[in-house]
Amino acid sequence: MATPSPAPEIHHEPSDDPRLARAVRSIVCIGRVFEQVCRETGVSLPQYRLLVFLRHGPGRAGELAAKVAVKRPTLTALVAGLEKEGRLRRIADETDGRGVRIEITSAGTEALEDVERQLSRVVDHVCSLGERDVLLHGFDEIAAILDDEFDRRIASGGVSND
Repeated sequence: MATPSPAPEIHHEPSDDPRLARAVRSIVCIGRVFEQVCRETGVSLPQYRLLVFLRHGPGRAGELAAKVAVKRPTLTALVAGLEKEGRLRRIADETDGRGVRIEITSAGTEALEDVERQLSRVVDHVCSLGERDVLLHGFDEIAAILDDEFDRRIASGGVSND
């Protein structure tokens, strides 16, 4: 796992608000279900994260390791496995004659779309157990906050792939 910048200051102890512990348990439970779904589709969660970033265009190994939150050796293994499956390919970096960029293939896009359909079914089922629109709105808010935080950390050099 990449070394993120220090966690934001915590203003409350988890024991002060039982909702925090319930949120943790919920996230862990959904994460476990996601792992099982990914295993069934043949795409691990780290592979999924890599394919998500490659969907937006090719990237160099260093930047991808930071975005996917893995160390370079782990990224190398992910790339090798996905390349062997025909889900991505290495291409010459036109800006650096020695560099290589990694891009998703049509098979990788298909695998990504399949796993996202399956994972979306899990989220849809969970949301259908309560106020669907309210829960989806909450997920949207969390996603926006995390995207902004991740972008901020990347821009400040706070996410490392060492």
